[in-house]
Amino acid sequence: MKLIKCNIALITLALMAFSSPIWALSSDKQKPVEVEADSFNLDDSKKITVYSGNVIITQGSMEIMADKVTIYGARGTTDKVIAIGKPVKFKQQPDGNQALTRGEAKRFEYLVSKDTLILVDKATLWQGGNTFSSDRIVYDSKRSIVKAGDKKSGSKRVKIILQPAK
Repeated sequence: MKLIKCNIALITLALMAFSSPIWALSSDKQKPVEVEADSFNLDDSKKITVYSGNVIITQGSMEIMADKVTIYGARGTTDKVIAIGKPVKFKQQPDGNQALTRGEAKRFEYLVSKDTLILVDKATLWQGGNTFSSDRIVYDSKRSIVKAGDKKSGSKRVKIILQPAK
């Protein structure tokens, strides 16, 4: 019964809060990426770029704030982004009339080719008064699928707060 309630809540949340991809403003991808950090290390041979210390990355309406961001991939192409912080915070304005999407977690992974965002350790997403919290949240924006919780331990809880429809 708990599994059915959780699945219904996840489906409801996915439809209400994430009907558009989390990286949503269509114009954002055409905007330049700006990065500020205390230090920068580029290793072309390993195809790894690391920004450390008060990292702020912006692209259009998207903003990520972290202690450390590691970008995997050759210059000009990104395969994966891992951000670590206390916590990592992000925000982005979706297309249309949707409310600002915000999130935070201690670890943030974005798999570019899969268009999948993974928030790990004290993860929370907010949009339009709705809140979605768990120790691990996986959002596949290509397929509009949200998964939460920790399958290995089975003890992690998912908490969802949905505002009443107006």
